[in-house]
Amino acid sequence: MNKYAMHPRNILRVPPDYTKLAIKYRDFRQVCELELTGKVSVNFRNEKTLRELSKMLLKEYFKLDVDFAPGSLVPTLALRLNYILWLEDMLLPLNLETVRGIDVGCGSSCIYSLLGAKKNGWNMLALESKEENIDYARKNVRRNNLEELIEVYAQPDKSNIFKSYFETEKLRKEFHFCLCNPPFFDSNSPNPFGGNTRNPQRRPAPNNVRTGSAEELTCEGGEVHFVQRIIEESQLNKQRVLIFTSMLGVKASVPKILDYLKERQITNVTTTEFHQGHTTRWAVAWSHQPTPLSPGTQCN
Repeated sequence: MNKYAMHPRNILRVPPDYTKLAIKYRDFRQVCELELTGKVSVNFRNEKTLRELSKMLLKEYFKLDVDFAPGSLVPTLALRLNYILWLEDMLLPLNLETVRGIDVGCGSSCIYSLLGAKKNGWNMLALESKEENIDYARKNVRRNNLEELIEVYAQPDKSNIFKSYFETEKLRKEFHFCLCNPPFFDSNSPNPFGGNTRNPQRRPAPNNVRTGSAEELTCEGGEVHFVQRIIEESQLNKQRVLIFTSMLGVKASVPKILDYLKERQITNVTTTEFHQGHTTRWAVAWSHQPTPLSPGTQCN
C-alpha cells in the first residue's frame, strides 16, 4: 500500500474528475484552466481557485453550501476528512449513540463542525474568537440547516481554550472529543512564514498556495505553545472531555508535544499522520481516562 495514501475511507482517495465537475459547477469552471487536450486543470497556487475548489467539493460530496471570509484560511477537504475519519476510528469502539465534540478555532468555514454534523450527526461546539470568522461560521451553519447540531460560541478571552465556555455553560455537558488545527507559526519570529519545515530531498513542496490571516496562522510560540496550552487546560477538565486531539503542521513538533505530555504524566497517548498529495500533517491524541485510543498508525 502506498505510504502516502489517504485514509482508506476518504472519498477523495480517488481523484475528482475536474473536467466533469467544471461542466457541472459554473463558479468552479470560471477559475479552471483548459488544456489543449480538452481536459480541465486546477491551479492550486491561486487562492481564488482554491476557494472555489473547496466550495465545489463540499457541495459535490457532502451537499454543504459553504463560504469563507475574505482573506481567511481556505480549508483543503482531503486533509479535514482525514482528521474526521481518524476521530471516527477512535470513537467507534465506544459504541456511542450521541457524539459531542469541540472544534477549537473553527475559522470562518466551520468546516470540521459542518463535516462532523452533516456526515455523522455529531453535536458540535465550535469555538472562535475572531468576530468576522464567527459571523461567517454562523451563516454557514444556518445556510446548511445545522443549527440543531452546531453551536458557534464566541470566545471572549483569547488567553484560554475551554475556560470561558465551561464557566458559562449551565448543563455541564460532557464531550467525547476535541479537535484543533492550531496556528502553525510563531508570531514572535522575525520571519514567521519564512522558515522551511521540510526536507526537500525527501518530500516535494506542497502544491497549494498558503491562505489565511495572520491571526489564523500565527500565535505566540507557534503550534507547540498552543497545543501545550490545550494540554494544560485538559488537566483542569479531565471529566469534561474524553479524548483531546490536535493536528500539527511540523514533524519536529511531535516529539516536543510527546515530551510535554510525559512531563505532565499523561500516558494514554497516541499519534498518527495524515497524508494528502505532497502534504503531510501529524496529530496527537490523549485522554485522562482509561479509554482505549486507536494505535499510532498512519492514515494510509
